[in-house]
Amino acid sequence: MAFVTTFVSTKDGLSSNAYNIDFSVGPGARGNLPEDIMLVQAILRIVHFEVSKPVKPPPGDSSIEVDGQLGPQTIRFILNAQRRAKASNLKVLLDGVFDPFRAQGQVSTIAKVRYVFEVLNDTAFVLCKQDGIDNYNNLPSRQDIPAALRAALSGPQRAVARKYDEQLQH
Repeated sequence: MAFVTTFVSTKDGLSSNAYNIDFSVGPGARGNLPEDIMLVQAILRIVHFEVSKPVKPPPGDSSIEVDGQLGPQTIRFILNAQRRAKASNLKVLLDGVFDPFRAQGQVSTIAKVRYVFEVLNDTAFVLCKQDGIDNYNNLPSRQDIPAALRAALSGPQRAVARKYDEQLQH
């Protein structure tokens, strides 16, 4: 399930919380845990609807529900994020699946591409910081976030997603 990890700013060396998923989220992905889906939805909601200079959502979408269900709307938002990352000249896959990122700035070990979910976390953090709001930093305590996701994010910080850590998978 979703968990808190740490990012370190390349500008000032300060660390902050970042949020990661334990298993992949998307059509046909092995995982799709409700808390992971909720985290993806919550961060997508921040970057598209909660900041003063939002990222443009997929055509026809004016909100995203944080409900833990992997429906057509969530898939559209994931693909939109991947397309935007690719348009920014990042080497990414356009597969409709968010994989957990391994470490800040690290590329995937097989495809050698960026983890778009890491890019999305960074976007949410930066946009909220620019606005002077805590929507991203306060995810674990926000009352508009489902209790199951708040509980997952209040657990101990970890550096590795369960998908990549054999000891944590069981």
